[in-house]
Amino acid sequence: MLTKASITQSLAEVRRRIVQVAVCSKRDPSTIRLLAVSKTQPISNLEEAYQAGQRAFAENRVQEWLEKAPSLPNDCEWHLVGKLQTNKVKYLDQSVTMIHSLDRFSLLETLNEYGERRKMIWATLVQVNIARDPAKAGLMIEEVADFLNSVGDYPHVRVQGFMTIGAVEASLAETREFFRQLRCLRDTLQSRKWSGVDLRELSMGMSGDFEIAIEEGATLVRVGSRIFGSRLESLTELTPMGS
Repeated sequence: MLTKASITQSLAEVRRRIVQVAVCSKRDPSTIRLLAVSKTQPISNLEEAYQAGQRAFAENRVQEWLEKAPSLPNDCEWHLVGKLQTNKVKYLDQSVTMIHSLDRFSLLETLNEYGERRKMIWATLVQVNIARDPAKAGLMIEEVADFLNSVGDYPHVRVQGFMTIGAVEASLAETREFFRQLRCLRDTLQSRKWSGVDLRELSMGMSGDFEIAIEEGATLVRVGSRIFGSRLESLTELTPMGS
């Protein structure tokens, strides 16, 4: 686990690199948002990151978000980036800024159902399995247009862009190509008009590849170990959630 000073230093270094790459890519650094991925990290580490100026956090699991969100000030953004089970949607509320892993019709339907009940609209990203990695979730490229065409039937869900995760065994060159393909898919589909769809965001890039993701157009980068150090094996035992 990193110390408070090193978390502060690590955040500063990641931010510096984001600005540097953005400028070299002739992009406005303010158009790129850093999400601190806090999976398995103790609340104390998130508090340290908050003191260092970080306001946007990302969690993989609903249960960890439920534990951590009340412990940080209300000006934090919370993004869910892991696979979202439909039976966990009932635990979410307006404090979830964005869901990055909309990857199937059943989840679209469930989000819309709970959004209607709570009189709210979910901001989401469609997860695309650009790498066609069987170990990863997400729609295949050829499925995306039909999916977006259906979003208008679910008025309590808004799609604001795409998310992808590179293949585990991919080289940096291969990962760059995956990111480029997602950007090209977004650019191709952006001119089409779908109700409830505005493809302005690209969530791609993690600790090992966020710089090439920025070069290829990422607007959201999900960085964990570069900020907090290696993930902990586990948190303290969590109370099981109901189904």
